[in-house]
Amino acid sequence: MQETLSDTAEAFFQSLMPGQVGLTLFQALPEVSFWVKDIQGKFLYVNQSFLTGTMFTAEGDVLGKSDLDLFPPELAAVFRNDDMNVTTTGEAVWNKRELVFNGKGGVEWRATSKVPLKDTEGKVVGSAGISRPLGHTEGCPVPSQHREMSAIVGAIYKCLDRDLRVAEIAEAANTSVSTLERTFKEHMGTTPKKFITQAKISTACERLINTKLSVKEVSASVGFADNASFTRSFKRLMGQSPTEYRSAYKA
Repeated sequence: MQETLSDTAEAFFQSLMPGQVGLTLFQALPEVSFWVKDIQGKFLYVNQSFLTGTMFTAEGDVLGKSDLDLFPPELAAVFRNDDMNVTTTGEAVWNKRELVFNGKGGVEWRATSKVPLKDTEGKVVGSAGISRPLGHTEGCPVPSQHREMSAIVGAIYKCLDRDLRVAEIAEAANTSVSTLERTFKEHMGTTPKKFITQAKISTACERLINTKLSVKEVSASVGFADNASFTRSFKRLMGQSPTEYRSAYKA
């Protein structure tokens, strides 16, 4: 039987020393984030573009952590659910639109693709993925309702230092509270009120880790009227008090 081009290519790649093609090339792709995770969702490799979308600057700060360690709970849950679908079914996800942080204090819609990774025996042992920003004119444009949602979420994160009410967000978005509720449920899988609280707590987590602000000062910086309500909300979402969280993370 005549050897096909695919057979020739396969034989060529099998003859190469491992590691020559692949991971390092992803460092040369600006704005394209690339990562590899194990079956538990822990990061094993990320490129520089991925790091610019998080609060970390070194690869070593990310490796071994999960999405919940790096992103707000409402977004981390979506990422983890997709990972589990990929590793459980063994089927890839291509160009899924999702909302992520852009490393500039805002959020943006990106096209994300994920594939399962198998060991030499064919068992799924992890996943790999890439995400790229969605423009308005390129191959996978962002629909207007997605851009509006991105603007709303970005505005919320810019107003976390005060008491932010759902009615105020709806008015600013020129929509009704009920419509805003449906929009958040569709795109974020939660309610606006819960999203605001989660956004405040996730921002507080970052400040507890990366600043020397007292717990009371962190509480005030994310718009809580008193430290007691902040501690209750924090413990409900994170499973421990702000002080315990800071101590555990540093340890």
